[in-house]
Amino acid sequence: MDNVLVVLNYNDSKTTEGFLKNAQFCNALQKIIVVDNCSTTGDFRKIQQYASDKVDVIQSEKNGGYAYGNNFGIRYAIDKYSPEVCFVSNPDVTFEDETIVKMQSCLRKNEDIAVVAPIVNQGYNVWHLPRFWGVIESLFLVWHNFHKQVLKKRILHSSKPIIKVGAVEGSFFAISTKAYEAISGFDERTFLYYEENILAKRLRDQNLNVCVLVDCRYNHFHSVSIKKQYKSKARAFKLFYPSMILYLEEYLHINKFQKKIFDFAFCLAHIERLLYDCVCKML
Repeated sequence: MDNVLVVLNYNDSKTTEGFLKNAQFCNALQKIIVVDNCSTTGDFRKIQQYASDKVDVIQSEKNGGYAYGNNFGIRYAIDKYSPEVCFVSNPDVTFEDETIVKMQSCLRKNEDIAVVAPIVNQGYNVWHLPRFWGVIESLFLVWHNFHKQVLKKRILHSSKPIIKVGAVEGSFFAISTKAYEAISGFDERTFLYYEENILAKRLRDQNLNVCVLVDCRYNHFHSVSIKKQYKSKARAFKLFYPSMILYLEEYLHINKFQKKIFDFAFCLAHIERLLYDCVCKML
């Protein structure tokens, strides 16, 4: 099989069902695998009605977060279908057949490219792979979004069809199966956030690249499931800490002084999100 698409569901069957109603008619996709990440609201039974020759609906053994759930689906796909390319998608995205074709073609023609993504229409899905000070900057909403905005503008004004980048958002991308197996997939020690940076760092350590296609687009209705689950940016942000520390300590090998700087900056960034939530409630 040339390709499969893995989409993760957790307590958001309505969004996932909407995704499947469109994606199952995407002719460029050969197989769609829906992983219910141990939902607690009966989602697995609801989504099973979409099982068909093109759609497999499976359930993970636990809710281990984004990395665990996608690894579960991709490994299932590799064991059962041996695809050349795996697409990873959130249920809150839409894309065209042509985009799938171009992404797969890019991976086939460029052995040094392991991950490829289109450009998102809403917001930003591309950033530099952060080192220590980049991680500190990424904690703060305004600063981090400004950097991503500048990078997106630079990409959109480029005359090159394919551009190497640091990392791409996990909402929608394609990865070659060969590269996925070379790095053993996502780091399942993460639960929420920073999975993309760790994936990109693992690929870079293998001299493999992450790229975007300048002339391809997709739509992402950002973090629909996360917003339903956690209700506020501040509440979700507190869950980011373990994944960020994992990246800093295991992949960047920071020292104790750097750890203290990060902890202080994290507290300030949490206050920023508390203020953001308060403003949103007043509007």
